[in-house]
Amino acid sequence: AAGGLGFAARAVLKAGFRPGIELVAELAGLAEAVHGADLVITGEGRLDGQSLHGKTPVGVARIARAAGVPVIALAGSLGEGYQRLYAEGIGAAFSLAPGPLSLEQAMQQAADQLSARAADLARLWQIAGMAARRV
Repeated sequence: AAGGLGFAARAVLKAGFRPGIELVAELAGLAEAVHGADLVITGEGRLDGQSLHGKTPVGVARIARAAGVPVIALAGSLGEGYQRLYAEGIGAAFSLAPGPLSLEQAMQQAADQLSARAADLARLWQIAGMAARRV
């Protein structure tokens, strides 16, 4: 917990802090789930250079990288500096938006756009597999 509650827990209960992704990954068994996977797809509302400071996709990518599994990130939007995420294990990042949209339009179309990008990724994965078999 952040703010006053976290401070109180630390001061009174001698609680410790850990990044949320570490706790959630541990509770969900993410490292075990990623082991043996062919691909991990993760997502966030917006990815940019600030995402290096605690956003879930970076934590997921680090776990997947340790297991040797490639990661693709989907985001509502990609902002300045999102390419820095590649150094943390995200192999590619894609925006859900097919073009300029208002926030209201993006929110209304989120499910359809997520489905469309997932289909695009499946097609890309299929093409990559066909190309690898030709080599």
